[in-house]
Amino acid sequence: MDVLRFQQVIADAEKAHPFIIKGAISHWPALNDHSWSDLAYLQETVGSHRLVPVELGTKYTDKDWTQKLMPFGKFLEQTMSMNEAGVCGYMAQHNLLDQAFKLKNDFIIPDYAFVETGRRLVPNDQTASTDGIVVNVWIGPQGTVSPLHFDNYDNLFAQVAGYKYFCLYSPSEAPNLYPYPPDSHMPNTSQVDMESVDLNRYPCFAKASSVECVVEPGDLLYIPPKSEQFEAV
Repeated sequence: MDVLRFQQVIADAEKAHPFIIKGAISHWPALNDHSWSDLAYLQETVGSHRLVPVELGTKYTDKDWTQKLMPFGKFLEQTMSMNEAGVCGYMAQHNLLDQAFKLKNDFIIPDYAFVETGRRLVPNDQTASTDGIVVNVWIGPQGTVSPLHFDNYDNLFAQVAGYKYFCLYSPSEAPNLYPYPPDSHMPNTSQVDMESVDLNRYPCFAKASSVECVVEPGDLLYIPPKSEQFEAV
């Protein structure tokens, strides 16, 4: 898909829909010479002792979920798989590139990310080092889950290693998705547990229509603003 066509497709946020651009980032060094599938390469490039925020638990809506700072090497060695207590570690939505500048050589921000829609809502202090684009990194093992939630801005999700399942809902489905109250600490998150849906408690969820997909290495997934998304690795 060329950039002009991309701009036309996403111009109207109310009509925009999620879609995958297959192989859009297959040329990135992160998928080739500097493969991020190689955990030894990541550890050497980032540094074993560099502290990163790690989520402990399957998903952030669980009662036993917590977060702690951890040396990157320890995170890769111990929590990228289930540890002795059966707790999963996940480095989520972290600007690792500001800590490890060499990683910036492993990818190229897609031209799609610079398309102007007139609805940029991200804080300027998050974009100073990446040409006005928010760039975050997620690293986690199989079994990691992000609860059903939405972001207020356009997203381009790039899959570098492994596969990720998405279940996506249009913003128009919000009344059926039971978000937490606006004055709560999770107003962008649904109360529905997607892995064990309680229709007695949330009966309207049965009416919600969704789109499912699996994003593969080299793919870009576009997600419109306020589209609800459930993710599982």
